Amino acid sequence: MTDMKRMLRSLAIAVSAATALTCYADIAVLDLNKRNYELEHDGDFSRQVFSAQYMCDIAGYNYITTEDLETALQEDVVLLACCLKSTTFSREELEKINSWVKDGGVLVSPAIRSVSSSSADIIGELFGIDATQKFDKLNTRTAILWNPDFYNLPELEYIDEDEERETSIGSVKSFAIPQNGCDVLANYNTGGAAVVRNTLGKGKAYLVGISWRDVVQRNLLNKDQNSSRQYNNGFEPSSDVWALFLRSIHASASDLSVWKFTVPGGYTQILVPTHDCDSRTAYDEMHFMSEYEKSMGCKGHYFLTTHYYSDKVNFGHSYLSDFYNSTTIPKAKALLADGHTVGSHSVCHFPDFNKVKNTDVVTRDEYAHRATCEDGTSRGASTWAEIVMSKQIIEGDLNNHVRSFRSGHLCVNSDFHAMLEKGEYEFQSCYTGGDLLSEFPFFGRYDNTWDKDLSKVLTIPLHISDVYNNKEGQTPLNDDTWNTHPAPEQWFTAMKKLRGNYANAVLLIHPNREWKMILQKRLVEKLNPSEVIMYNFEDYGDFWLARHNCKFDYEFNPASATLVITTDTETALKNKMPFAVETSHNISNAVIKDAAGRSSIEGKIKRLTATRYLIIPTIGSGVEEIGSSAETETGIRGIFDLTGRKVNCNESDLPKGIYIVRDSKGSRKIKI
Repeated sequence: MTDMKRMLRSLAIAVSAATALTCYADIAVLDLNKRNYELEHDGDFSRQVFSAQYMCDIAGYNYITTEDLETALQEDVVLLACCLKSTTFSREELEKINSWVKDGGVLVSPAIRSVSSSSADIIGELFGIDATQKFDKLNTRTAILWNPDFYNLPELEYIDEDEERETSIGSVKSFAIPQNGCDVLANYNTGGAAVVRNTLGKGKAYLVGISWRDVVQRNLLNKDQNSSRQYNNGFEPSSDVWALFLRSIHASASDLSVWKFTVPGGYTQILVPTHDCDSRTAYDEMHFMSEYEKSMGCKGHYFLTTHYYSDKVNFGHSYLSDFYNSTTIPKAKALLADGHTVGSHSVCHFPDFNKVKNTDVVTRDEYAHRATCEDGTSRGASTWAEIVMSKQIIEGDLNNHVRSFRSGHLCVNSDFHAMLEKGEYEFQSCYTGGDLLSEFPFFGRYDNTWDKDLSKVLTIPLHISDVYNNKEGQTPLNDDTWNTHPAPEQWFTAMKKLRGNYANAVLLIHPNREWKMILQKRLVEKLNPSEVIMYNFEDYGDFWLARHNCKFDYEFNPASATLVITTDTETALKNKMPFAVETSHNISNAVIKDAAGRSSIEGKIKRLTATRYLIIPTIGSGVEEIGSSAETETGIRGIFDLTGRKVNCNESDLPKGIYIVRDSKGSRKIKI
């Protein structure tokens, strides 16, 4: 951040103290749809802006989205949302962009599709390429190979695993970059430059030979073109690479940058255990898992299948028994008594739920006499019943609030998101990170199509599980193999790679055997409890929602080594939401306060690397809690907030927060 921008940020924060919080942007997303005569919601180049915004969201930075070039160029980093065409910018505008980069700006651009002869020279100067050559478009390049010569660049910090250094793009359209003096950070697997960096004056310009929508939104819609390399129990970060690349670009270009951390509580990773209870044996044996997790101080999460009728009795064939009954319901209630949470895992656990097109609203009795499955094909199925009615059943029987859903066999259909909203769910976990090439939560789209709006239900992918498919050459996990099975080591390896990106791990284990608990325990025993802990699924969902909605700003005083973060302090505390700081400066004091100065809390400082800190919201240690300022008035010489500003100690009731009180005994912290 330049000195001028730091001064402007300080001024903006001072003004915002008396008003609603106005965030100072770190990145400008430049929307080029109108310039390119393209639509954001339809066509071959749709969802470019969404994909660029998603990258900023995962990176954790404040950003603005604008169609105005002048507004964008007021920021230090500009991310072009759409691919460049020969008509996107006039020559005069390109000259402004070049001057801005030369003055220290950082430009990040997706592919160039065409260049006019009149602007080839200035485009060439900007990106360090030969823009007179053709930008050939192919769909036969399937991977991007990052250049070993640049592995030590700060921009490639997160690109340090084999699965990242060979980033999968499948058969999407890619554009060759005719380099000419730039740094070639990555090539396509078939040859030719894929990612380049050019230093121009004090700034830098980065060019990537793909469109953001093809490596972000396409994958999140599960429409990747043969990109996924491992469905489960592995590491597939090919979508995340681009958001993490953006984060590193910003961090390397600024002397201090702050971003919303992706792990709650000051840890560097959490393990989120979830359990699908979809059989009679699961209900009979799940107490082993429940007792273990309770002994560890962990709230596990149990997805309950509510098959309340017998297919043998009702249809004459054995698909599922009536394992959700008067005997097993009390066992489900015992989960809640042990402090765990429960969600729905459908009624019938249909293997072809992705093909169901019916949303009939039915009674329990009607559904019991129409819905069944034989030879892998369902009949009489209703997406409404599987999603909404299953929730109603659990809430009626267990007297609790069901917030989350996981479908049988992780199948989804076109009505899936609409029915989740009708059922008033908040979270769903029906995809694997490997299938989506992304490890972080996100919001899906209705019908899973490009042109529909975003769902309000948060998708939380799972990453590791007890499902091993011998058809894919995997060693089956069963009663005979479990004690020597490499599952815990494979889970640990996947978690280690995820942790390198500060990505969390959602674990699925069916609790239908006592030894499943033993395998989970073996995994947990491999983890460093000071860095990785077990965490409840719904608490993690709440954390991610809070992170997604979080608005914040920050101000740093190098002289006192004090960082002040302005945000909603109550939400930050409740959801254990840290902020990461990238800087070469020393930080010795951190304060988190709200925009109007109504409350102020401490930020516990944890150093992750030589240049990265975590600021963790906390009420601090050794804090005396009192009811109001009236209890502190006798003998007080002054009350100060954590930023050092003196507070009027004659007020009858100070706002909630942490304060420093100075009296005849010295100084002490109080919580009001």
